[in-house]
Amino acid sequence: QPYRVYRYSISRRMSSLIPLYNTLYLYYRHRYDVVFLGHFMSTHALGALLLRKICRVPYVFLTHGNDLNCSIKTWLDKVVAGKLHWLIGNADMMLGNSHYTAKRIRQKGYEGPINVLNPGVDTRQFRPGLDTASIKRKYGLNGHRVLLTTARLVARKNIDSVLRALPRVIEQVPNVIYMIAGEGEERGRLVALCEDLGLLTYVRFLGYVKDDLLPFLYCVSDLFIMPSYALDGGRDYEGFGISFVEASACGLPVIGGLAGGTADAIIDGETGILVGPHNIDEIAGAILRLLNDKVYARRLGENGRERVVQEFGWEKVSKRLESILTEITE
Repeated sequence: QPYRVYRYSISRRMSSLIPLYNTLYLYYRHRYDVVFLGHFMSTHALGALLLRKICRVPYVFLTHGNDLNCSIKTWLDKVVAGKLHWLIGNADMMLGNSHYTAKRIRQKGYEGPINVLNPGVDTRQFRPGLDTASIKRKYGLNGHRVLLTTARLVARKNIDSVLRALPRVIEQVPNVIYMIAGEGEERGRLVALCEDLGLLTYVRFLGYVKDDLLPFLYCVSDLFIMPSYALDGGRDYEGFGISFVEASACGLPVIGGLAGGTADAIIDGETGILVGPHNIDEIAGAILRLLNDKVYARRLGENGRERVVQEFGWEKVSKRLESILTEITE
């Protein structure tokens, strides 16, 4: 990178003290204009708060959604939750990764300025038209219509609802294959569900997939689907859904759950389809529409690619962040 990057190792026992010290040390060495906090991690951001109080150095906080939540079970959790509210309350600006997350920031009691900064993707890495011949051979996809999910295998990704919708899809599109890329605690339950539904020949569990393979998986697929929903009374939710934007960058139509920040990543009816995450009929209907209406599916994919290039390329996102940080220091 054309700038200096400082990295340091931490231990659990001293995990907050080390970044606190480094924040103060680097400030007195380089004299920051503004501190940008890209994530809330327990009390790691206290150095920024001290600089704000002692030296009047402004700081901006970007939250991805679930990092706003502190599950209070012990006295230590109460301390962390208190520090979170203290850090948020003293920020010069809060950034949310979606409009939904921005709304949650306000619900936390923050009264200062809030902006939305959606994540970005590399539009040169994620692009349509990649050579997928080797992927087709590897996973036996020749002659098949392909659905794809790339995600941690956790409950709120709602992969089980896609599996329950799949038999209805197979009735009309018997050559369909559903690829699931990722690992997580739900894998065993999802494999068992496939067995119960008689889907083992229609589903491919790919396990962990390296980043450089992802664009090829998107390009070999007919559509991307991840009908996420909120858990834990709305506390555990999809803050944005970067996978939708990666898929759109590769020209894929996408299907997402109408919950959390997904509406920032998908424009319903323009770049993809938003469905009720627990409505199996709706999920099956959306899949079938995209598989059966190739013109409509192509239009959504092309619109998605154009939108990503215009709004979510890293050049665009970095310029927006630069503008925000400059505004704070003026």
